Amino acid sequence: MMRPLMLGVFVLTFAVPALAQTPCAGVPKDEPFVMVTAPAAGAKVKSGFAVSGCSRTFESTVVWTLTVRGGKALAKGTARGGGVDGSGPLSFTVAARVARPTLAYLEVIEPSASGGAPASRVIVPVVLTP
Repeated sequence: MMRPLMLGVFVLTFAVPALAQTPCAGVPKDEPFVMVTAPAAGAKVKSGFAVSGCSRTFESTVVWTLTVRGGKALAKGTARGGGVDGSGPLSFTVAARVARPTLAYLEVIEPSASGGAPASRVIVPVVLTP
């Protein structure tokens, strides 16, 4: 947005960046969930790619796995997001190397507190490049 600024007889116009909304804006505050906002489905990524989003999970923890066809895990880990107090931003990096472009699936879950099926799950297909 452009805003004029009057300085005597001179008018300067400068850009004011819009406030970026957090990935958690507008998400119900009392529902558990996992949401990945980047990378987008189908994105081409390299080892060390950043993942961001929002979550509200038991003990503020998510578990992530990057797999290829056949279920082989290339990388896995945990990350922290929002918890019982409300949703919060989620971010982590994924390091996995491949020799040629490879279709991979980033799965981010909220593990079940009782050890059963994940309480929340999101799967993002990506193309991992060398």
